[in-house]
Amino acid sequence: MDQANACAVKKIILHCGLSPGDIVMLTAAVRDLHLCYPGRYLTGVRTSCAELWDNNPYVTPLDEADPTVETIDCAYPLINQSNRTPYHCLHGFIDFLNTRLGLNIRPTRYRGDIHLSPPERAWYSQVRELAGRDIPFWIIASGGKFDVTIKWWAHDRYQAVVDAFRGKIQFVQVGAAGHHHPKLDGVIDLRGKTNLRQLVRLTYHAQGILCPVTALMHLAAAVESKAGEPAIRPCVVVAGGREPAHWEQYPGHQFLHTIGALSCCQDKGCWRGRVEPLRDGDHRDQKPSLCANVVQGLPRCLDMISAEEVVQKIAGYFAGGVIRYLTPAERTAAMRGVVATAKNDFDALPLNIHTAGLACDRAAASPVPPLPAMQGRGIVICAGGIRLFTNAWVCIQRLRRLGCTLPIEVWHIGPAEMDAEMSGLLQGLGVSVVDAAKVRLQHPLRILNGWELKPYAMAHSAFAEVLLLDADNVPVLNPEFLFDSREYKSTGAIFWPDYDRVPQNNQLKIWRSCGLRRPNEKEFETGQILLDKRRCWHALNVCLWFNANSDFYYRHLHGDKETFHLAFRKVGKSYHLIPHPVKPLEKTMCQHDPAGRVLFQHRNRAKWDLVHNPRIKGFLFEQECLAHLADLKPRWSGKRGKFQSKKMPSKAPPKTPLKGAGGFTISAIMAGDASNPEIRRTVKNLCQQTDWQNAPVHYCEVKTADGEIQWRNVFEQRLKAGSDFLLLLSGNLTFNRQLVDNLQRWRPFGRDPKLASIYNSGIHEVAIDSHSNARLLAGERQLESRAMVISRDFARLILDRSRRIQLIMRPDFLKLQLKLKTPVYFHAPSLTQTAGKLRLPNGHPQRAFDFDPIWKAKT
Repeated sequence: MDQANACAVKKIILHCGLSPGDIVMLTAAVRDLHLCYPGRYLTGVRTSCAELWDNNPYVTPLDEADPTVETIDCAYPLINQSNRTPYHCLHGFIDFLNTRLGLNIRPTRYRGDIHLSPPERAWYSQVRELAGRDIPFWIIASGGKFDVTIKWWAHDRYQAVVDAFRGKIQFVQVGAAGHHHPKLDGVIDLRGKTNLRQLVRLTYHAQGILCPVTALMHLAAAVESKAGEPAIRPCVVVAGGREPAHWEQYPGHQFLHTIGALSCCQDKGCWRGRVEPLRDGDHRDQKPSLCANVVQGLPRCLDMISAEEVVQKIAGYFAGGVIRYLTPAERTAAMRGVVATAKNDFDALPLNIHTAGLACDRAAASPVPPLPAMQGRGIVICAGGIRLFTNAWVCIQRLRRLGCTLPIEVWHIGPAEMDAEMSGLLQGLGVSVVDAAKVRLQHPLRILNGWELKPYAMAHSAFAEVLLLDADNVPVLNPEFLFDSREYKSTGAIFWPDYDRVPQNNQLKIWRSCGLRRPNEKEFETGQILLDKRRCWHALNVCLWFNANSDFYYRHLHGDKETFHLAFRKVGKSYHLIPHPVKPLEKTMCQHDPAGRVLFQHRNRAKWDLVHNPRIKGFLFEQECLAHLADLKPRWSGKRGKFQSKKMPSKAPPKTPLKGAGGFTISAIMAGDASNPEIRRTVKNLCQQTDWQNAPVHYCEVKTADGEIQWRNVFEQRLKAGSDFLLLLSGNLTFNRQLVDNLQRWRPFGRDPKLASIYNSGIHEVAIDSHSNARLLAGERQLESRAMVISRDFARLILDRSRRIQLIMRPDFLKLQLKLKTPVYFHAPSLTQTAGKLRLPNGHPQRAFDFDPIWKAKT
């Protein structure tokens, strides 16, 4: 290109965030721009579906910061004229660019412009990898996205088409994860198993396509055919009356439409969006966008298209001789692919905001028969694991000393949460221990973890009338009288309120999804629930369904709480919500009985602990509860499973100064720049609030390109200086006043652990030892700590074995610890705390749950 022409070249970057089918149309416009105006443009793209531009010869990498580059946000307003002008969707972006750039681009081909590289053409298809040989196959997409559900043909009709060609055509079902694609029988099931580029390659190998109006229809035309195959790939499109046929149909495709057959699409496409509202907040739920002619859940236009008609159109391609049916050997190979993909987990994927509403309707409309064996009254407590067991012990002891004689069931999930020693401690207290993992074998539930266990235990307990108590709940009165209260007898259900809260958008979204308007009342607080299961069975099982789908609902709700609220409202079951507001104590919620007396003290943020318990002003029976803990300590090792035989250090190492001859030394390493205000505050707190004695602190700027080198250098420097332990700190921290003295009196310190922590943000231990102020974390758990202590030997191992040394790479430390087969020790209580407003992904403050600024080790 000469200098004059080079100066005339215009640089443009095209932006477009539309769906894959629209981007295929844009590839055609870019192709036609360059063919109609060769050498005049350099074109970059910033679109969704970047895979569709792979190997495209008309696309050039351009920098948006270049002042000579023009950025264009692409649209195709021509679609608004599609009902009255004779254009194809290929004209849409062309018309836009003509107007925007003052050009006269013309379509050059009747297809999009998707390019495959020579290696891609040579690769085996996914079908061959499954079947063991090349076989002809048809791709079938039998659903679609949730934005425009009016495109969905009936699942049973797609199945009828598949059945009609068994042994003749092998269908391969595709569909993106999170979209609507019900499983078809007899297909090679690749739903959720192909990204967009893999779908392009699959289309290249495909003999034919069966689909609605969707991106796959556009790919059927845009992707080249294999050598020796028909130049026009067979494609049958079940279209109905939404889009005008001339706007969507490609040459050689069988486009089954009903334009002109119904009053709603008599002379144009209706362009409506949905058959029924999904209650997902999309504007297509509004009446103008809903189908006006629905027959048994199908748009009338699609109902008019029979499976027999689709079968006839597909068979027509074979009758003409351009393609052939499977041979016997190919049928055998195809079956290998069907068998290999039979266990596709696509249908086990979580609900999403589009699917949840109708799924909730189905759950509410499908009552489960009550369990025949339930009878009597009782209390259910979920108490798996070291910490909850400790709390349950206090709760049960208080119940019995208050004169409560009701039978109690303590539920857990599997032997990892409760061993024989723990179960044995409950004998003689009128307690039955129930393993939910065993119950689940007879009564399956999709997900069963911590919060999900509460409604599950209520539903499957032996009791007909049940009082659920959280393990960290301490009653101050015998709660048996609740069963005889007027409020309970009138409704069969009593719930207690949470604090006043303004409903978050996420919560309101879920209420709308369930087809409900959120009532003008407080959220439920489920540290205590009273139910007559016989009268509340339907609501309880809908609640159980919400929790079985916790991977969706817990992202919008705070655990199980509002699932009870939603379930009772969904099925219209009455309940009594205690009108008296929560009486707050420090880290404790006090709930009332119907008459307004304090009845329960829910220590939701101050769980009982064998090691350290903060005193709470106003907490009733605190001394009695501490006495119950003191009674538990000599009875129970505080360990379970493989840790029962683990011996804690018998005594602390000799107390030595921070730096002393013959003693151990500690070096502090701070992650961050010394000029950072938060880092400076942390160092100031360390030196002025504690007995650190102004010892030096070494800095590592982890955000710089050479952060890894800095860490390695600092590690090596401190080891050469003779440091026995490295204290790795990050974040804005405050400290226990006796930090060094407490560390030097800590029994495990300087002995067994290679990796330890003095900051516990709520990690659940697998063992606890009150005598040595230590919690143990198993290696299989995730480690997150803002203050770690590593021994000299462990630091040397890190230098020898780890390529990356950054404080943010704590999981690598944990993996190394796991290889050494030693647990991670946590000091109890925590000796440091976040001083700022650092928050977890769920929005809750990231705090050390047991930090005590004035705690001092006993001499």
